[in-house]
Amino acid sequence: MIKNMEKTYLCFDLGTTKIKSSLLDNNGNIICLSSRTAKSYHDGESVIQKPEEYFSAVASEIKKIAKKHPLHFKKVVSLICSGQMAGILGIDSNWEVVFPWTYSVDTRASSYLAKIENTMDYRAIWKSSGGLPYMAAKIQWIEDCFPKEYKKIYKFINLTTYVAGKLCGLAGDDAFIDYSVLSMSGLADIKKGKWNSEICDRLKIDMARLPSIKRPYCSIGSIDKSKYKTEKDIKVLAGIGDQIAGFIGAGAVNSNDLIDVAGTYTVLGCCMDEFVTDHEDKMLSTIFSGIDGIYYQLAVVAVGGYLHNWFKEKFSYDDKKEFKKDIDTDGLYFIPHIGGRLAPSQPYYQGTWFGIKWHHDLDSFYISLLESIGYVFYHILSHLRKINNLDRDKASDIKVIGGGSKNTAWNNIKSNILNLKYLIMEEIPFEVIGSFMIAKFGSDLREGYRQLNGNKIISINKEVCPQKDRVDFYKKHKDKYIRVVDKIGKI
Repeated sequence: MIKNMEKTYLCFDLGTTKIKSSLLDNNGNIICLSSRTAKSYHDGESVIQKPEEYFSAVASEIKKIAKKHPLHFKKVVSLICSGQMAGILGIDSNWEVVFPWTYSVDTRASSYLAKIENTMDYRAIWKSSGGLPYMAAKIQWIEDCFPKEYKKIYKFINLTTYVAGKLCGLAGDDAFIDYSVLSMSGLADIKKGKWNSEICDRLKIDMARLPSIKRPYCSIGSIDKSKYKTEKDIKVLAGIGDQIAGFIGAGAVNSNDLIDVAGTYTVLGCCMDEFVTDHEDKMLSTIFSGIDGIYYQLAVVAVGGYLHNWFKEKFSYDDKKEFKKDIDTDGLYFIPHIGGRLAPSQPYYQGTWFGIKWHHDLDSFYISLLESIGYVFYHILSHLRKINNLDRDKASDIKVIGGGSKNTAWNNIKSNILNLKYLIMEEIPFEVIGSFMIAKFGSDLREGYRQLNGNKIISINKEVCPQKDRVDFYKKHKDKYIRVVDKIGKI
């Protein structure tokens, strides 16, 4: 019999391929965790997802959790969703979908990014919102290419907003969006916490169709306790972007904390205490978490995890082998930008190997692939340090999460190229833990991290320190690699 049970929390992560559902206790322990596949629909160039299916999945999982863990479920006090960040959908005044979720994989609006650049100076957009105007481009594209659907759209929102609002019966006038996705809108004034009317006017964006802006921990409605027989009404919170939830869940919440997301997409991020934009070079996006004093600069470097799996499958390569000694790839450089370079933006870029010699074998090609991400990280990190006047002493280690964090060779290589201590985090569902921290601690995330670190919910599994001889070895390659990449880009 469970007595004197404390509060519990429902956390959902609405990813591109998976929907994660979880129930956590008051200390951040996961009572249950499950996932189901998220469907995408392809038709020619279009790639969309149906928001209604995400809502149905969440509603179904709530019932399953209630049935499987009734005593814990009765104590639920709040529900929060994290989810995809670079997308948009349209709803009518009754919160019904009139334009589906067009997310990052759907590139039909790409030409509108160039159109916006020709309309006004990109630097003004980056200074105001912190990143590329994906949302603005998609709104213009929808208005031009789907005029009938556009006329029906009352508000433009994102996926987490739709699910949260549907759960507590919101109407179009209640539409909102959370701060963490604003850098991808191109339309926000982050410092003032509102939409930028001047930019909207220049781009002919109807501000009446834009939602209100909310902090991630703000309650946007509630689910009546009678619906699921909970002791209290369940507060539904505004939610947060999945990448930022993952950073928070890994404990990257203090100024100058570095994080390497070694997932399908490879991301290098840094926690900052103020809003500093990369409006001149446009390599780094700056994202406001919605928590005062917690900003993130990040660059999506490459489809690192996908490249790794591609190499294994195409060349039947055993990546579990242990190398008896460090391999000198002897000037063999892999360019990982298959499908385009992201930081800086060069969508025309293609991948290649450069500097192939007769003695290179499959191991050489594999190691050069791992090294390439380290070299690109070095370029990004050097730029990040420059624009923020960041001394090495203020960022001497980096946390790594994602599937690639289990690759010992990769961790060693990146540690030596960057000359940073690599902290391999104990594997947990970081987005879920990050959402829990927001739900429980609100604006006091640093205190939340101290508590979860103290009770080992968030912990370091292993440390990898740079080796001086390998650090010296990579010094001669780091700058040369970037010169090679830039020259090949011109070709």
